[in-house]
Amino acid sequence: MKRIITILVLAAACTSAFAQKAPQSTSYSSLKNNYKASDYVKSDVDPYSVFWIGLESFGAPGTGQLIMKETGRGWAFLGTSVVLGAVSGTLTQNVVNMIEKDANGKWNIPEAKQDKARGYLTAVGGLMLAQVGVSIWSCIDAVKIAKVKNQYYQDAAGKHAFSATVYPSIDLAQTGTTVVPTAGMTLAVKF
Repeated sequence: MKRIITILVLAAACTSAFAQKAPQSTSYSSLKNNYKASDYVKSDVDPYSVFWIGLESFGAPGTGQLIMKETGRGWAFLGTSVVLGAVSGTLTQNVVNMIEKDANGKWNIPEAKQDKARGYLTAVGGLMLAQVGVSIWSCIDAVKIAKVKNQYYQDAAGKHAFSATVYPSIDLAQTGTTVVPTAGMTLAVKF
């Protein structure tokens, strides 16, 4: 009887210990402490394609995060991208509005407005660089989130992925007083 009670107490303790370690939510903020993106290995149970999520987030910042239900992050990236685009469009329209037809019938910016137009175009260039930066940042963030969430779903499905790579290797071995090159094969296994 004591053995049964001891086993039940140990089982309850182990269950509560495992329950505390397992994340209660699938949000990235709760999963990032248990999983590292650098440990990710692709599996057939992955709900998110890391490549497509990254591409989506690069093309339209924030959409990858929105697909993975990381709404705060997604709207932050998307809103920043929209604001940068709107300001850039407004500045570009200001330059277009400065273009006039001269006495010869050619379209150009009058001398008095050229410095202002250069300033606008410089700002547009800076905003475009900022937009590219936001796109890259969004892409990297979405890929990291997808990898972490995929690891969680792999654990939930009980399928743990691994990858194995075999590649040739060359090393130096000392035989007596001489050093000779030795060839071999290396097996790298990642769990």
